[in-house]
Amino acid sequence: MQTLAIEINDAGLVVADGTDVLAVEPGYALVENGAVTTGLPAYGQARVKPRQVSNSFWANLSLEEGSAGVEGVPHSAELAYEQLGALWRKFANTADEVLLIVPGHYRQAQLGLLLGLAEECRMPVRAMVEAAVAASHMPYPGRQLLYADAGLHRVSLTALVQGDDVSARPEQGLDATGLADLTDLLARRVAEIFVHVSRFDPFHDARSEQLLYDRLPEWLNLLHERSSAVLSLPHGGDELAVEVEREQLLNVALGFYKALLQLIAQAREAGSSLVVQLSDRLARLPGLTDELARLDDAEVVGLVPGHAANAALKSLRAIDKGEQVKLLRRMSWRAEPAPAPETAPAIADAPITRASTAAPTHVVYRGVAYSVEGTGLLIGRSDSDNRRVIVVDDQPGGVSRSHCELKVSDGELRLRDLSSYGTFVNERRVSGEETLQPADIIRIGSPGAEIQVVTVES
Repeated sequence: MQTLAIEINDAGLVVADGTDVLAVEPGYALVENGAVTTGLPAYGQARVKPRQVSNSFWANLSLEEGSAGVEGVPHSAELAYEQLGALWRKFANTADEVLLIVPGHYRQAQLGLLLGLAEECRMPVRAMVEAAVAASHMPYPGRQLLYADAGLHRVSLTALVQGDDVSARPEQGLDATGLADLTDLLARRVAEIFVHVSRFDPFHDARSEQLLYDRLPEWLNLLHERSSAVLSLPHGGDELAVEVEREQLLNVALGFYKALLQLIAQAREAGSSLVVQLSDRLARLPGLTDELARLDDAEVVGLVPGHAANAALKSLRAIDKGEQVKLLRRMSWRAEPAPAPETAPAIADAPITRASTAAPTHVVYRGVAYSVEGTGLLIGRSDSDNRRVIVVDDQPGGVSRSHCELKVSDGELRLRDLSSYGTFVNERRVSGEETLQPADIIRIGSPGAEIQVVTVES
């Protein structure tokens, strides 16, 4: 007998034994003729029988009437119970206890409800562990540590406190922004490419639409590893194939990627080096790690499937088995500290020299270049009587009247933050004043207006 870990994430409930991943099930439920089917069989009917399939019951876990998202079931807890019970029955004869790895955004009532469902399934729960703490098994001394994850309906980010052990600060998240919506966007983009190349529209028929969704995860894995891939679907007795470039999908995914990027930037401590741990659900998205490369002085660590569940089990001996099940938001480290990033050796008394690249002369906003010479520029949401101003005309949230200032001083272009909301350069918050270089990206507001720093040669 052994202890298993079950990670509750509706993009894929994971069962692990400390070494391997034993099962992964999407958080889908099909209600048909009074019977409930969960996991992959339900996912395989989501496009064919959309009114009978729910994928929101884990995100909206409650006993509230109508929360199931599908007719014939009183509340979302009923569907969660059906899936958790079916999953546990596969392993009950091989395990004598379970660690539940839980989302950081679950409220106390939801945690209690989840524990009650586990008890109804006769699942012996030893403890519940917050996912970010479970996944953060290795310290990164001298650097800020974050954990980013996503479910079907939420993107989440947790800052970790590093000391003798690791603990989690309150999770920050974006509701109604998740992998389900991103999958829909990517599927429709692939369908458009099929129409353009072959005039075959997979969305014309529910079964071919479902087949596209069934094959999409494999295609995304290919495009994560390669710049292009040949995708095929059956039609009229033949297999239609189209070649898809990764860049063709990035256009529709960019909004999702930018939302995560800005969530990270908002959580970043000024002046700190950064380590961002990406759950496998995010790490395998095509092009996301490239987008996160815009983060200045940051390392992005992609985690493998089942990492949080397997890493949590490495601290099993330190988890007391008491009469009451505890929620653990603090755990001991389970690996040696990560090595410090390599830096170039310092040369004593060496003069400080700047790159040979010409100094910036302009900034570009919405295709218009503005000179920074003379009295400089203000950036904000309203005009000024005596200063040149770039007015952010769509006025995204978090933009001050006079948000930041650009000035040339001693041959350098410098940015000074004037706002209470924060100004970001390459998705790193400016602390006071910062010197800019060509190709730097200034962002103000949320979701944000972007301004690029350039050099215009005569």
